[in-house]
Amino acid sequence: MNKHIQRALPVLLVSTSFAALTPAHAQEQTSVGLDEIVVTARKRAENLQDVSSSISAMSATELARRFDVDVRDFANSSPNVVIDDTQQGPGGVAAVTIRGIGVADVEKSVDPAVGVVIDDIYVGTSTGGLIKAIDLDRVEVLRGPQGTLFGRNAIGGVINLARSRPTQELTGKVRGTYANHDSLDLEGLVSFGLSDAIAVKFTAAHRKSDGYMYNATFGKDGQTSEFTALGVQVLITPTDNLEFSFSFDDQNTKQDPGQLLNLAKSTDLFCAVYEQCAQGVGVPQSGSRYVSLGNGRLGRNGFFDMNLGIAKAKWDISDDFELQYIYGRLETDEDAYQDWDGTALTLFHTDRPARYHQDTHELRLTKANGPLTFVVGGYLWDSAYTINLVSYIGFAVPDTILAIPQDVRQTTKSYAGFFEADYRFTDALKLTVGGRYTKDKKTSGVLDGTFSTWDDPRRESWSKFTPKASLSYDVNDDLMVYGLFSRGYRGGGFNGRPSTLSAATVPYDPETVDNFKLGFKSEMLDRRLRLNVSAFLMKYDDKQEDVDVPTPGIGTGRENRTLNAASAEMKGIEADLTAQITENFTLSANLGYLDAKYKDFLADTNNDGVVDDNSALKLRRAPKWTWAVSANYEAEIGPGTGWIQADLHYLGAHEITFLNNPAFHNKAQYLMDASLNYRIDKTQISVFGRNLFKEDGWTIGYDAQGLWSYGAARPSRTYGVSVTQSF
Repeated sequence: MNKHIQRALPVLLVSTSFAALTPAHAQEQTSVGLDEIVVTARKRAENLQDVSSSISAMSATELARRFDVDVRDFANSSPNVVIDDTQQGPGGVAAVTIRGIGVADVEKSVDPAVGVVIDDIYVGTSTGGLIKAIDLDRVEVLRGPQGTLFGRNAIGGVINLARSRPTQELTGKVRGTYANHDSLDLEGLVSFGLSDAIAVKFTAAHRKSDGYMYNATFGKDGQTSEFTALGVQVLITPTDNLEFSFSFDDQNTKQDPGQLLNLAKSTDLFCAVYEQCAQGVGVPQSGSRYVSLGNGRLGRNGFFDMNLGIAKAKWDISDDFELQYIYGRLETDEDAYQDWDGTALTLFHTDRPARYHQDTHELRLTKANGPLTFVVGGYLWDSAYTINLVSYIGFAVPDTILAIPQDVRQTTKSYAGFFEADYRFTDALKLTVGGRYTKDKKTSGVLDGTFSTWDDPRRESWSKFTPKASLSYDVNDDLMVYGLFSRGYRGGGFNGRPSTLSAATVPYDPETVDNFKLGFKSEMLDRRLRLNVSAFLMKYDDKQEDVDVPTPGIGTGRENRTLNAASAEMKGIEADLTAQITENFTLSANLGYLDAKYKDFLADTNNDGVVDDNSALKLRRAPKWTWAVSANYEAEIGPGTGWIQADLHYLGAHEITFLNNPAFHNKAQYLMDASLNYRIDKTQISVFGRNLFKEDGWTIGYDAQGLWSYGAARPSRTYGVSVTQSF
């Protein structure tokens, strides 16, 4: 038996043994059953068990038991999901992969493949996609293409986050957490009514940390950060059937840029000429995955500022019909001087000031009752970003550091109309059909030392229809079986780091995924056991692959190209289980099996003019097996209530780099989290630990072909104490 499982079993068994000691009267009350889980995966509130789709969800009660920091911590709640921070930019760059579909790139020209949605607003870039876990009321992980209701760039799925609403009653909480690495987190919220028709909520958070990386070149901590967030939400209900809400959040991060590690092999230029070499396969130049040799600027010189404003209006036209309008404005401003080579030399550094904004408008009409129910609407997207990149190249000319500027400005406009309808032929048989038509328009202007399209930006447009159909049958009140077909697509675009005119002006096309699925959802034993299982087959066409290729003698000598050169197939099985063993003891688990392969991948991936067959490569972040087990036991102890929470997440072996560099091959990882908690009245004290087995798997690996490779490892073991005061 694996040593990590041997270590984990005692923690999980402690929870089970508590259940065995539960008094007899508690055993007799288990008929209460599991709570109903309400989700909004289809833009309307529904029971999770009534939705013919693969969804994992956590309620406010479950979230309160956890010590999540950001979106990464939700990966263990769902099978076939991998979420990493690539550390390629300030504020956190999300690499979210579901069923082997995802991207990991800092450039805002690269659209996400998995949508991160907060309060109905889609975050359109990977930078800023690691939403902080502040005041979350519900988390939903939607697996598979969500092209009908969430549109483009949800080809792999959606992480759907919802925050709590303001309350008329005076309520609130304050939490303080101190953990190793001198990490201090303070967060709180307060909500109250200003009048019978107006309620308001304020939130605040402050986090600082010395980080888990040590910089040996400067002899001090090398990944310090400080995060501050302020938010306000106002809920206005002038009548029983009319509602307005407004929210604004301001988040500011100051930090050291990510401390990347050099893993140049003997044939790479940085090793062969500059003697900056990895110590072995998978062993960085520093000898430790938590020790950096980079000479980039420290002192929290990098920053990431984000503002998010949301306005909503909802009108209950009648008992059956609801009309809703949602507007969102997201702005980011950032800069970071990044040491990419991970050595004490200045070989490849960048300064990357960038600004981004997006405006979204959504109008939808929902019919909730009767044999025919539906949601129909329109959507408008408008975004733009500018980056004023300067690359500092120290390997091209001896004893000289070249400063190579490049400015890129891109815009996106997207228009969509969508619908999804259910029709019940009988109480048991339901047909669902839906579709979305999307029109995208993009422009790209580049100002480079060798060419310019800045004053004459290139333009391209694409359109796509993404259908959906499912048929479900309620065998009885506790069992539903269903079949589903859905299509998703990720938009086309222009390369964001070109060194040649052709890369800057020739667009790449959208990619599509067709998803076929069979499944069932069930509740048993008087609703004390919930088991949902599905099997899927996904066919991937025109798959976009972002490839770094050499361009000798031009610009930085590198450029990023996006190729439509691959087709792939993903098939697998997913299962979610929740069991109320006793009134006090709950056990949940999930299991994912994934077989993801390229079917056809012919492309020139190293710019040597030769088209090669790359079909034998493995897809990134696509482990064959993932599973998680979570145990929670709660009991009355003295004047208060105590509980233990233990979570074991298995992440199977997988590749991180496009070229499957063996230096970044991740072996299987066992991620263990646990907490001990005690609550008296409205005061809660918790002791917790994350990654207790100190797994050091890679979260990012990147090959700059012929020069060097860099990477970064997942956060090391974290442990601390937290105090929460509610009122």
